[in-house]
Amino acid sequence: MLIFSIKNAFRKKAIAILSSIGIAVGLMLVFVVGAFTAGVTADFQVNLTKTLGLVNVIEKSQIGSNSKLPIDFPDTLLNTENVGDKILGYSVEAELPPYFGSDYDGQMVEDRADRLIVKGLNKTIDESWEGPTSRIISGRAFEPGKNESIIDSRIVDVAQFNVSIGSQIKVNLDPGGITSVNLTIVGIYRQDGDGAPPFVPINFNLFTDITIAWDLLEKANETSNYYSLMTIQFNVESNAETEVLVDNINELSDNGTFSPVFVSAYSLAAFLEQIEATFELFNSFTPILSIVTVLAGGMAIIVTQLMAVSSRMKEFAILKATGWKNRHIFLNVIIESLTLSLLGAVIGLLLGISLILFFGSNLNPFGSVGAIITVGGVFEVIAYAVGLGILGGLYPGYKASKVRPVIVLKGE
Repeated sequence: MLIFSIKNAFRKKAIAILSSIGIAVGLMLVFVVGAFTAGVTADFQVNLTKTLGLVNVIEKSQIGSNSKLPIDFPDTLLNTENVGDKILGYSVEAELPPYFGSDYDGQMVEDRADRLIVKGLNKTIDESWEGPTSRIISGRAFEPGKNESIIDSRIVDVAQFNVSIGSQIKVNLDPGGITSVNLTIVGIYRQDGDGAPPFVPINFNLFTDITIAWDLLEKANETSNYYSLMTIQFNVESNAETEVLVDNINELSDNGTFSPVFVSAYSLAAFLEQIEATFELFNSFTPILSIVTVLAGGMAIIVTQLMAVSSRMKEFAILKATGWKNRHIFLNVIIESLTLSLLGAVIGLLLGISLILFFGSNLNPFGSVGAIITVGGVFEVIAYAVGLGILGGLYPGYKASKVRPVIVLKGE
């Protein structure tokens, strides 16, 4: 009966194939969304592990180049009770105002608001921190006191301007770009992604010696000799311990311990957890998509099977007259329905894998996107297909099994 039922599923080939393709599209969406969700979640988890104990400190209520920490602030924090003794290491940087790199706005990924940000580093501190100057993959690190720079490796493939070793980067000293200074790119440092989706704008960093950065600020009549950011590595074993230290720093600041400067500290892991929570909100719509797919696919099979059953009433009547039981006919229709839905699952998986491979390749116009094809995701699609097959065959199977041979044959 199995072979008989499978063959009958394709008696009307065009309708059967269209029904399977309709199911395939829905199941493909479920599979692809699940794979990309798993990929983004995995990236978040990796980055959460990397950021354990990492805390950023900036001037309170300020961000970027607006944050101005005194250059003696790291020593102050290292000597602060209940904080300094937990510090394993730290790095500092000075971010220059956005107009310093504004000549390159809009010259990275098309239709994405990427920016080139100019920053200063203390090379000695950065090397001990294993920061950008210790992650050179091409060329060399900049020399202190020279108009040299190193650039983010991610920008190499997307920049619509020259970022090769030896090329010049124009740094504006006024918002109109009338006065400028050139920095020579002497190295490219490795910078991994942070797990954010590819449509999120990126700030690509160009680092130079911090004394050069301060000199540029003075030439631009801006405030100089400050750190815009201090990043700390605490000796902790959990994010909860990190949050306690973050609270300590913020409370000390509010109590005037670091006066005249007031600071804000925040855990990088907590920041990523907030992004992950936002993503989870988006991910919560996945079950809704699955339900819509089940309903749409189920209706497609029900309609297909009803059409098939209605045109084959005489056949079912003859089968019953020759000894088939109601359950045999019901099972026959269910198998036909399962055949169409499982074919849709196979097509959907093939389409989904192709789509995932495309979005993960360099051919993708939106940039490669991480996705993880899991065994669970494959079984989820198959489970949906089985559910659709059974759901779609219940009523048509019931209708076919209740056929009355005498009435049908007399009608013929």
